[in-house]
Amino acid sequence: MPSRGLRATMAMVKPKPIFVVLSLSLLLAACIEEVGQPSASPTSAPSFRPSPLSALGDGSPPTATPPAVVVTPGENTPACAAASTLGFLQALQSASFKVYCPTFLPSGFVLQDVHFEETAQPGTPIPGPGTVVAIFRRQSPKASIQFVQGRPSLSVITEVRTSSEDQLGETAYDGFQGNLFAKGVLARSPDGFTHVISADGLTADELQQVAAAMQPLVP
Repeated sequence: MPSRGLRATMAMVKPKPIFVVLSLSLLLAACIEEVGQPSASPTSAPSFRPSPLSALGDGSPPTATPPAVVVTPGENTPACAAASTLGFLQALQSASFKVYCPTFLPSGFVLQDVHFEETAQPGTPIPGPGTVVAIFRRQSPKASIQFVQGRPSLSVITEVRTSSEDQLGETAYDGFQGNLFAKGVLARSPDGFTHVISADGLTADELQQVAAAMQPLVP
């Protein structure tokens, strides 16, 4: 029979194989878990770039997104006031008539919007030539000015015409004449289209300067 000292030694030795097996099991489990997880390294992360194709979502094949129309001023394109040249050129793409832009505005004016609007022939559903509308504003002193060209609505014309009891006089509008009123200018170009300048916060002299500086756009 083993002595008491031998039994104590054996008792200390026996757990050792179990500890080793348990340690190996834990190490193996950790390795398996690490292999199953995605790497945290940034170099292996998948990258995503939006596709230039747009899916329709109805099972149809994706279609390419049409490129935007890019307009560039030509050598003879006038420099429209308040950096509005590109906006007027963009609107010109949809217009069937000659479009004019202001090459002079009193200081402080900023372009708010310029766009082409489709309109119907008066009293009919037939599409008309439409209008080009441009709006500029000034914060101090407060002022605004709007340009409408093409076939504007009667209300736009009436608002300017009734802003003063009588016509204040005539004013040059590029190569033809316009009629000056307290809050704007009405003119008709040689091709038969109407041009309306309506303004708030401008003097008659400033309106005349703006009208005289109108120039046709040449792409």
